[in-house]
Amino acid sequence: MKIKITILILVILYGCKTNTDNSENICETLSIMYKKDQKYRGLEFVQDPIFSILDSLKEAKGIDKMEYAKWPKDAQLKFGKMAREIADKSKYTSKREIDSMMLLQEKIDAKNTVELIQIVKDYGFPNLEKLQCKVYSAPFLIFGHSPKAYWKEIKMLIEDEYKKGNISDGDYDYILWHISGREGDPIKNSSEDIIIQG
Repeated sequence: MKIKITILILVILYGCKTNTDNSENICETLSIMYKKDQKYRGLEFVQDPIFSILDSLKEAKGIDKMEYAKWPKDAQLKFGKMAREIADKSKYTSKREIDSMMLLQEKIDAKNTVELIQIVKDYGFPNLEKLQCKVYSAPFLIFGHSPKAYWKEIKMLIEDEYKKGNISDGDYDYILWHISGREGDPIKNSSEDIIIQG
């Protein structure tokens, strides 16, 4: 009898440890996926650097924002022209380079999508509160940046997960908005309005 109880306790403890290990692994995987998802999105150097140069010039000359705001328009334009000349000589990303980076991002998005689909199939849609993730991730963004080739499968998955209560209203609405072609408001779509064309 003691042996059976000991075996039962060991099985329960092993199951709990495995579940914890899975949670930590899922959290880490989601965090890595999120970082990859953001790799080429919103990079500062993609933008025209004039405003950061203007701020640097003001700082270098000891001009605070309040003082600058009081300058006459002519003086502000002259100072802005200096910043523009420097910005034009600066290297910032061209449209062609941005397009190349977005092609790389699309490949990352496809890999992330496949990986998240597998996680959802194996464990359900990641509930970050239940998983108690210590690192930031946003699984809804992975599906929110998914390529069209996966939309039908994602729709079936999230419909099922939503019915089970594994996905929040906001995450659900955002993903549906994306897989419907990003038309309208991402929070106001409903599943009845979404038709995935294939």
